[in-house]
Amino acid sequence: MEKLLENIAYCIEFGKVDQKTPYPPDMKGQEGADELTGQALNEGVTANEILGDALIPAMSRVGEKFKTNKIFVPQVLMSAKAMNASMAHLKPYFQSGEIE
Repeated sequence: MEKLLENIAYCIEFGKVDQKTPYPPDMKGQEGADELTGQALNEGVTANEILGDALIPAMSRVGEKFKTNKIFVPQVLMSAKAMNASMAHLKPYFQSGEIE
């Protein structure tokens, strides 16, 4: 489970949305945030764990990198796109009241 959360966080941080996305080039053909988030939920990882242990920490690292000019707006936007792909899986849990 921990490795799966690390992989989701990595995809968010580097903007890997899904398997079809060619960005980043070194991850071409690999599963992205979309597939990994669905897999985590199917394996019993809670939406709270995904949000708190993968998504939020990854976006914090993105923000820190942006603040120190290690990445720029295009990379931030790719990370946000990957985050949105994961959040699409978590949205029903927010709507049901499981997560606040």
